[in-house]
Formats: sequence, C-alpha cells, structure tokens
Amino acid sequence: MNFKSNNADGKIIKILFDQCVDLLPDEQLKIIAEAKISEDSKKQLLDLLQHSLNELDLTKAVVDSLSVSLDIKPLEQGMKVGAYELQNVIGTGGQGEVWKSKRVDGKFKHMVAIKFLKPVHDETELSRFKTERELLASLNHPNIAQLLDGGELENHRPYMVLELVEGLPILEYAKQQQFDLRQYLDCFIQICDAISYAHTYSVIHRDIKPSNILINSDGVVKVIDFGIAKNIQESEKDIKTLPIMTLAYSSPEQISGARASTATDVYALGLLLYEMLSGQRAQAYKTSAPAELMHEITDKTPNLPSLTLQENQSMRTFNSHLLKGDLDKLMMMALRKEPERRYATVQSMCNDVHQYLLGKPLKAVGDSRSYQAKKFIMRNPVSSILAILVLAFLITYPLTLIKNQQALKAERDKALLAQKTAQEQSLVANRTTDFLVSVLESASPLGNKGEEIKLDEVLTIAERQLLFGLDNQPLIKSNLLGKIASIRHQMGNTELALEHYKQVLKIHQKNHDFAEQLNTLGQLAVMANMAHLEDLSIKYKAQADAIKAKVKDPKALAWHDAKMATLANEMNQSKDVQPLLKQTLLDLKTHNIQDPELLGRIYNEMTIAAKDPEDGIKYANLAMNYAKKLNGEMHPLYLNRKLNRAHVYMRLIKMQEAEKDLREVLVNAEKLYTRKHWFFVNTLLELGSLYHDLGRFSEVEPIYSELLNTSKEILGIENINYVLGINNLAYLYEDMGRYDEAEPLYRKSIELRRQYHSKNPYRIASSEGNLARLLSKIGRFKESSEIIDRIIPIYDKHKSSNRQNHITAIANFIGSQPSDKTCEMAIEKIKQILPEVYQTSEKSWRRMYNELWLGELTKKCHDNQLSSKLLTSASNMSEVIYEKDSDGQKLIQNKINRLLPKSQ
Repeated sequence: MNFKSNNADGKIIKILFDQCVDLLPDEQLKIIAEAKISEDSKKQLLDLLQHSLNELDLTKAVVDSLSVSLDIKPLEQGMKVGAYELQNVIGTGGQGEVWKSKRVDGKFKHMVAIKFLKPVHDETELSRFKTERELLASLNHPNIAQLLDGGELENHRPYMVLELVEGLPILEYAKQQQFDLRQYLDCFIQICDAISYAHTYSVIHRDIKPSNILINSDGVVKVIDFGIAKNIQESEKDIKTLPIMTLAYSSPEQISGARASTATDVYALGLLLYEMLSGQRAQAYKTSAPAELMHEITDKTPNLPSLTLQENQSMRTFNSHLLKGDLDKLMMMALRKEPERRYATVQSMCNDVHQYLLGKPLKAVGDSRSYQAKKFIMRNPVSSILAILVLAFLITYPLTLIKNQQALKAERDKALLAQKTAQEQSLVANRTTDFLVSVLESASPLGNKGEEIKLDEVLTIAERQLLFGLDNQPLIKSNLLGKIASIRHQMGNTELALEHYKQVLKIHQKNHDFAEQLNTLGQLAVMANMAHLEDLSIKYKAQADAIKAKVKDPKALAWHDAKMATLANEMNQSKDVQPLLKQTLLDLKTHNIQDPELLGRIYNEMTIAAKDPEDGIKYANLAMNYAKKLNGEMHPLYLNRKLNRAHVYMRLIKMQEAEKDLREVLVNAEKLYTRKHWFFVNTLLELGSLYHDLGRFSEVEPIYSELLNTSKEILGIENINYVLGINNLAYLYEDMGRYDEAEPLYRKSIELRRQYHSKNPYRIASSEGNLARLLSKIGRFKESSEIIDRIIPIYDKHKSSNRQNHITAIANFIGSQPSDKTCEMAIEKIKQILPEVYQTSEKSWRRMYNELWLGELTKKCHDNQLSSKLLTSASNMSEVIYEKDSDGQKLIQNKINRLLPKSQ
C-alpha cells in the first residue's frame, strides 16, 4: 500500500476494509502492517474486521499443532474423495476449504466443488455445516448452486459435493459486460427467484452480498454460500447475529440481535440492488468505526440511489434520472429499518421490478390517481396522447394567436443568427482559400527564383505570413494555424505543432470562446502526450476539465470526448474509452445530432479500444461507413479506418482478411499519393509486419528495403516509419540467422530512438533489449549482460514484462560461465520463468521463439527431457503461426531437427 499517514482517515480505512474483508487473518495482518496509516487507525481497522470475520481464538499455529497431534491428514491435490479427485483450492474461509474436483470413477466426466469443514471445529460449527448441507439438499433451483453429494472423511471431517460454478461475482461481471439498466434488473430478478424459492422451503439465506452471487459464462445467476442460512421455524438459539456475516451487508435486526426472518433477506436484496444500480454501497461506505457503522445500519436512512449514482455517474452506463421515482422508492421500501414496513415477501419485491419493466404502477409507490394516470399514459401512449391533444387544443387555442406573434419574432431572430453564422463561415472559407493561394504562389518555382522548393519551406512561408498578419481576423488566423499544426504533426514535428496550437488557444481565450478553448485544449493534451510530454498533457487535460462545464453545445462536448478517448487509447487506458463514448453516443442521439465526421471519429476510437476483436470489427465497419459517407473511399480518412480494421483482423488471427484490407489500402494510397508518401510507406510497413508474422521472409525483405529507402528520401531518417522499419529489418535478419547484418541495424535503431524518443527511455530500452538478445546469440555475453543489467530496471519502472530480458540473462549466464553448476542453476531459473512464458498465447510468435531459445539452452545443459518438450512445442506452434512451407516455418523446423533428431 502507498497511503500517506496524513491521509489515514475513514475513507482509507474503508478501502483497506474492502481489501481485507474476504481474506484470511494472516493475509489481513500483512496488508495492515504494510499500510501507511497511524497505529490508532490500524487498531480501528482490526476492530472493524473482528465484526466481519468468524475467527476462533485459535491461531494458525495452534490449529496446525492440533492437526499434527490428532493425526489429521491434510487435503492435497490428487487425493480421492469418493468418486472424485481433488484438483486445487478455489476458496478458503472461516468454515473451511473448497476444492475444485473432477469425477474419476469412469462413469462420466464431471467437475464439482467439494466443501470441507475445517479439521479443528466446535459443535456449533459442525452443526452449522450440517444445517447448510441439509438445507441445500432440500433446494433444487436453476439459480442456486446445487448440492450433489456429501459424506465424511476417515477422520470424521464432513464434506459436501456442490455444483461447480465457474463465473464472476455479479458486480465484476456486470462491469466487464458494461451492463445497462435492463440487464441489471434481469439479473436481479433471477436472484429474487432463487431467494423466493428458498423461502418457500423455509430457508433464509442471511448472507446475501455481491461475492455470494456469481454469474457464469452463459449469463446465468447462481446464489452460493448458505453457510449461515437457517430454517424459518428454527429457534433463535445460536442463530442471532453471527460475526461471520459481512457488516456492510447486514440488516438492522442482525446488528441488534433481533429474530431473523424473510424480511432480513428482503433488506439484503435492497442493499444488493442499491449497489448494483448506483455503483456504491448503501451503508458502511464512509464510516469506519464499528460503533458508528452499527448506528448507521440501525438508525440512518441511506441517500436516494439516484443521488448516489449522480455522484458516481462514470461507474454506470445509464443515467441517474432513470432511477428517480419508481426505482428509488422500490429500493428504499426494501431498506426500511423496521422489518414489518418492508416488502412482505421477496416475491412482492420481484413483482415490483417486473411492474417497472412493464411500465406499470409499483406497490412501493402507492396508488394515487395521478400516479396511476401517469403509468396508464406510459403504457397507452397513442390513445392517451390523442385525448390529451384534443383537450389541450380546447384549452390553448385562445392563447395560440397571442403566442404566434412571439414565435414569429423568435423564428426571425433565429434565421438572422443562422444567416450571420453562415456568412462568417463563408468568410473564413474564402479568406482561407485566398491565403493558401498566396502562399502557393510565393512558394512556386517562379516566386522562389526558379529553384525547387520543399513542403517544409512552403509551410515556413505560411507560418511567417501568419506571424505578422491576420491579427484583425482571429477566426481565420486560428483556423489556418490549426491546419498548419496538423500538417506539422503529420510530418513528425509535433513540438512545432504544439506551439501553433498554443497560439490558437490564446486567440480563443482572448475572444472568450469556451467551446473552441475546449476543442484546442483537447488537441493540446493529445499532441503533448504524443510528444511524450506526459506532465504537460495532464496539465492541458485538467484545464479542459475546468472549463468543460461552461460549454453547453453538445456537439462541442462530444468532440472533446472523442479527443479524450484518443488520449486514453494513447496512454494505454482503453478501459475508460467504451463507457465514455457510449454515453457520448447517447447524448448525441438525445440531441438528434447526426454528424458523420464526429460519429466516424467516435467509432474509430471505439475500434482501437475494443477488448473484444469482434466488437472491434463492428465499430471499424461503422467508422468506415461514416468516412465513406463523408468523403468517399478514395480519401485518407477512409483508408485510415480500413487500416485500423486490418489491425483488428490481425488480433482475430484472420490474416487473409487483414492482407486483403492492407493490399486494397496500398493500391488506393498509391493512386491518391504515389509510392513516395508517408501514408503509403506506413501501410507498406504494416503489410511487411503481417508477412513477417506469417513467416513469408522472402517477401518481407524487399518490402522493408523499399520502406526504408522511400522513408529516408521523403522524410529523412528521423521519422517514426524509418525507426520502426530499420528495427523490423534487423528483427527479420535475426529470425533468418543473418546476425552480422542484423547487428548494425539494431545499433542504428538505438541511435535514432535516442534522438526520436529522447524523452521516453522505455522506447530506447526496447531497442537495446533486441541488441542484447542478438549479442547473446553470437556469444558476446559480457556486452549483452551490461545492456540487460541497465534496461531491466527501466522495464520494471514502466511495469512492462521483462520475460525476454530474463531469458537473455539466462543465456548470458550459461555462456559466460559454462559448467555443470552453472547449468544446474540456469535450469532452475528456466523453470521459474516458464509459467510466464506459458501465459502467452500459443498463437504468439514471441512465445514460439522463447520456447525455441529455451529449448536450445536446456539442450546445451543436457536436460534432454525439458529440451525435447520445449522444442516440440515450438515446432508445433510454428505449424500454426507460420504459413505452411513458408521460409519461417522451414527455418525453424530445420533448426529443431538439428537439435532434436528423429531418433530422439
């Protein structure tokens, strides 16, 4: 934890409580010990956790010693329990352990969860475990995890075999799937059905909370953990408030020790729905002291859910106004402190949710005539509106004649304003054209004494004219500066582009135009980040946030959101993009704004941010359609969008579709620009990378060579395409075993990155890592080790995987100190890094080459078994990743055949 001591207040304790509440005591103590809060705050947190955990006075050491003295056999992987074999622990808690297990009696394949009572327990715990087992045996519902079997181990340790629910807790699943309001309510209905069913069998759950509600991959809800459930008819002996329950999800009667009833579950369901819809718990959110928490639960009424959501709007995909009225009242009725004033049954609460979805009156709201009428109108809009229109006509007709005069005046004023705006836009367009013509004339060979002139010189002329002119035309000046800034950025001079945008910002600040200020600040934030000036980017974003409330134009706000999405994508914060832009699209729909340029930009950013590549294809097609509608297919915008779709196809391993898109973009880019243009060069780089990934090496080399020559000719060597191209060509030579040709290219790549990425040491380190790997392969272990030792901390600082660097370090270790002892230590290091290697996709060429190199190293150290496993795996992957009979596949197979003869 990194909390500062001066911030050790209730909010931090709340965060720590949430983190610790479901952990084992030892894990809790470790987190609390590391927290940077005062000792008093730590004690306060421990007191709070005492109320939420069912801890024995026995420490783990005492339990372990008792287990030994009683000769209790510990549970372990592979142990047989009846017809099942234990696989791995999937849960631990106060009652015991839960193991994922598989059926092994040969009758059929089946995975289950087996819950064991802890080996050292008292009669109360044994009774509670057996009660849970008996209660579950009486329940058979699709939304309740089913009891399948039960029994006891040899040491009389009871267990129960349960349906294995492989899913996520409801809040985590909903966040991942970006639930809308309807989806939340549909899931809640499933939960209510399960609890209501349990009530019909006289079972009260008493521990309903988000972690006990799972959703599987099919979207089916499963209620789990009836560990403190009870039978309604059971006496209150030993079933009053139990410390095992989580305080934040407790009812007033559980806190006070009053008798639990079905109303207790109604209250818990109200807490659950409140958190599902508002993004915040209804109770125990801010208060940290146990006494205050208990007072809050028993006496204080929570804020209305709609108000809570209003403060946490970014946490949900729907607007807070949807909760106002009916849903607010529904949840607040369930959360009444007095059990008798809540819904009489869970089914009654569930019925109100159904009524809401059907647009019918709710029991929670009451049955006033005005409310009933409102609901009737919502259900029968056509007939109701016709009746209202007739009545309204009879009432308002006398007023219409008076208002007509006012309306005509307003329309006339509106038309005059529109005419004025159109005239201003026409003036800007005409003056812009005049300016560009004058610049082109002065930049022509005739105007330049017959000498050839380059684009950079043309722009310099334009900048000079703007510097000393058009001060009396600020709109035109800002428009031209913005366009020149964009061109400068495309040419790789982002710093100069930033200076132009700063001038644009000053113009809009002087004119007090907040919409244009917001637009420019967003552009500055994006540009600063691209120039690796992260602090400056954050500063501009903060300035934009500060004036955003002053902008009322929904279109201007939407453009700003699109720029912030670009910034988030560039900063690897893509998870924030989808919720932001989905809300932006809703706002545009509300205001009936159909701007193809804006909508295309939004869907383009959603393409880049999409976690699911199938969604990415959908968004890419929409972005392309808007670009086509705006400018046709022979336009840079459309070609860029198609390029993005090719990237998504590559993520889906749909290489044929990606190649088709890239080739079509190349054909049109050559028509639009010629082959000597940065866009053509950039697309060529993408096609070369695709062929490289497919192992088509003989086709890649001429592509990379053309790319480098053209890029150098049109933009010089200090541009991103040249830097990437020279690095890719070096990588190709390395893959082909042409190490002597690869080394100077890697060194040139590092030199250029030090110039191009001078403010981004990680980008430089990534090139240095490539050189270190190559040096190790050609036996220059000392040089390689010096580089690796320098760059590993840089990777760590940027939270990037050091897997490749560690493999290079292992190779250097083996090569520089060859001995049996060295190999023994190296094999251990290889075994430690293999789990990380195996986490990478089997369709990744990086994993393939990692396993190939590690196979070589283990072969060198005479671990033939591990070497054979790694080399065989690399061989199999090459058949999937590389095209059949491609250069890459043949090279790898030949290498593996030399290392792994068929006789082996």
